[in-house]
Amino acid sequence: MKIEKLTQSSIPAFKEYFKKHAHQQDESFPPLESFTINEDEPIYVLTNSGEISGAAALMIYPEYREAKTARFRIFHSKDGSKVSYNLLLNKILKHTQGLTSIYCFIEDKYSNITSIWEDIGFESRRFAWILERETSSFVKPEFPNGFELRTFRDGIDENSWCSIINEAFEHTLGHVRMTPQKIADWRIDPSYISGGMKILWHNEKPVATAAMIKEIVNGEEAIFIEAIAVLNSFQGKGLGKNILRAGIEFAKNYGAKKVMLSVNGENEKAAEMYFREGFRKESLYKCYYFDINS
Repeated sequence: MKIEKLTQSSIPAFKEYFKKHAHQQDESFPPLESFTINEDEPIYVLTNSGEISGAAALMIYPEYREAKTARFRIFHSKDGSKVSYNLLLNKILKHTQGLTSIYCFIEDKYSNITSIWEDIGFESRRFAWILERETSSFVKPEFPNGFELRTFRDGIDENSWCSIINEAFEHTLGHVRMTPQKIADWRIDPSYISGGMKILWHNEKPVATAAMIKEIVNGEEAIFIEAIAVLNSFQGKGLGKNILRAGIEFAKNYGAKKVMLSVNGENEKAAEMYFREGFRKESLYKCYYFDINS
């Protein structure tokens, strides 16, 4: 078994490895068609007889460096051994100067992996529920007078979107700054739906966001609602509830039978609202942190 830095020629094999194994962890950042080697994402792979048997890809883009943290795209070894995970971790740590921690999500049912992570120094500090419900029935959204939900306009609404997201999630553990570049990357992701990004306006002031993307769940296409954010000064008006209802309606009209979303475990207020709107728990993901120089 060898460990080496990913090369340009090995990217197709890395993509295939991600496709096969990332479902155990967090599939939020699949390598896109345009993916290439870059200094903001050190990637190491374990190889056995020329085939990839493990991978660690750490995203250290500028917005992560600002928060002094970094997020794994994938941190996985096929053989599930402590030795393999330690080899990958030790290589990745050479790229973490100036950071205070690195982290990765993993589905709770993979206790065989989490026990190894804990043995090598990772600690679970937060969690998120994946919720789902059917689209067969829903309550139509009704916004107060003066509010209008509009489709995101490319090349116009990027700064408004980022401002809302960054204010709404400013104090949320794990939040990194939303940027126009992230939106540009989002639009070339296979999960992106044209017209799926929405901004709620109040008298020409942008006050809330939501995005609908497509996911394949058990062989069927489902709609995942994300980026539900409301400016602090506009909370308590039922806007989040109606944005959610608009997302469910969007999913229904799109032809999806199921709609899903993620909610941080500590956000009890949001979770209660989702449950009242018919969502139920589908799976649990824990976020594991490794402290640098601890």
